[in-house]
Amino acid sequence: VAATGAGAAAPAAVPPVGVARSLVAPPSAPRAGVVGAMRAESGTVPEPLLAAPPGTALVRAGTATAAVGPVRAAAVPRARSRPVAAAPTLRDPLAAAARARAAAAAAPAARAVPPIASVADPSAPRPTDVRARRSATVGNDGPAVPRARPPASQLERVRAPTVAAAATIADAAPTPYSNRFGPAKARALAEFGGSAETERAVADGLRYLARQQAADGTWGDRRDFDPKYGHVYVGKTALCVLAFLGAGHTPESRTEHSAVVARAIDHLLSLQDEDTGAFGASSCYGHGISTYAIAECYGLTKSPRLLQPLERALTWILDHQGPRRDRRNRGGWGYFSPGLEAEDNYARVSVSAWMVMALESARLSGIELPPAVLPRAREYLEASFDSRQGWFRYNHEPGRLASAWPTLPASTPAGAFCLMLLGVGADDAKVQAAVDYTVERRPREYRPYDDDAFVLQGQGNVYFWYYGSLCCFLAGGEAWTRWNERLRTLLPAAQAPDGSFAPIDVYAQEAGDNRRDRSYTTAMCVLSLEVYYRYFTPLLLGR
Repeated sequence: VAATGAGAAAPAAVPPVGVARSLVAPPSAPRAGVVGAMRAESGTVPEPLLAAPPGTALVRAGTATAAVGPVRAAAVPRARSRPVAAAPTLRDPLAAAARARAAAAAAPAARAVPPIASVADPSAPRPTDVRARRSATVGNDGPAVPRARPPASQLERVRAPTVAAAATIADAAPTPYSNRFGPAKARALAEFGGSAETERAVADGLRYLARQQAADGTWGDRRDFDPKYGHVYVGKTALCVLAFLGAGHTPESRTEHSAVVARAIDHLLSLQDEDTGAFGASSCYGHGISTYAIAECYGLTKSPRLLQPLERALTWILDHQGPRRDRRNRGGWGYFSPGLEAEDNYARVSVSAWMVMALESARLSGIELPPAVLPRAREYLEASFDSRQGWFRYNHEPGRLASAWPTLPASTPAGAFCLMLLGVGADDAKVQAAVDYTVERRPREYRPYDDDAFVLQGQGNVYFWYYGSLCCFLAGGEAWTRWNERLRTLLPAAQAPDGSFAPIDVYAQEAGDNRRDRSYTTAMCVLSLEVYYRYFTPLLLGR
């Protein structure tokens, strides 16, 4: 249910939350209130902008402007509000994408950017065909060691080479991650509405996460095991990795948090079953987020040691995509974790969104997928849209649809965001309705809300804010302006002096957050504040 699919019991230090299990089963009894208010603000100096790695193009993305006036930070109970600068004139990401694609089309042939599948990091070792490499395992510090060939996978059945050779380009081509580095990052922050305050919040949040990391590279309690969600810490660890990668920290970046990311990646790789590709006894959420993190790390570094584990993880995702008997569930993903308690046969938008992001990250990193996989996912998402209500269903289970909570709020921005990733335009009626739904529920205050406000309005729902930020950013225009007015003021003001964000919702409890460990909530808030530069949108939308 949560971003990590977490189901661990809440520590004693955290008051119980009435909505905890009822988000899985529709409500049938009176619901209790939620956790108490939190402290805010941090006053540390922001981390300097990261330098671009060798061969990374620094590309300006966008020119269309939309003026935004000054806004005031939303109230934070019992918290000192950090001063926040007025919103600058910002750029529309969608207009930026269109402008950049038009400029690329008009450029001389010698400087044209190749298709994404043929672009590789010029500074990385030249990769070879995946199929020739699947018969060996690459060690951390030595040549390949022969091993038995793993079971056949859908990736092997792709006829074209699954990783393209490095291209020689007159000027280094932009990558989906170009805006995470150096001057391009500064420009993206200015153009899309970030600020020194949002960047300071990111830097402080990452330093908090670095301090919270265990010696074995993990976040969360490894002892927590739930029959349905398994080891929750796996997804929590992968989510923290994504937060560091979002700011440009990789195992090879030689930046402040390189060692943090390296330890976490090493641990995730150590969990993987070589036969199935599954990451230990974690849930489908944990597997999807772990695959997403490794795919993104591979895209940023082109490290050969990540390729085979990534292939195995992707194969596990491909093997568990629908079909199901009900056509509305075909192409989606539900609960499929090995050895864990099964819930039902319904695919879920929440699970499917993480799988789509993992698959898209792999594709953007140069791995070719079977041609039907992403179109089938798109069909599932389109079939999950409820045109009468103007939202995406969490699933098609009749009991839920007849309940007081027929959907969960994050399903709608998640569905719209993934449809845009899969080639649906921001002007599509489904996407527009989902964006309107999301903007109407933009954050008001950083505090716990009652259960109905949490579910029906998305208030105090950090998971909804994460997907809302991605969805509105890609949609651009007035939707992004209105969403960002709240995002850029509310989250920095709510940050605690130690850089953490206090847990305020049931998903944080499910993920094991408490007064001593706020890693899930902090990672989600950091990821939301990295939205300005996490992706170079012309390539993200360049289908």
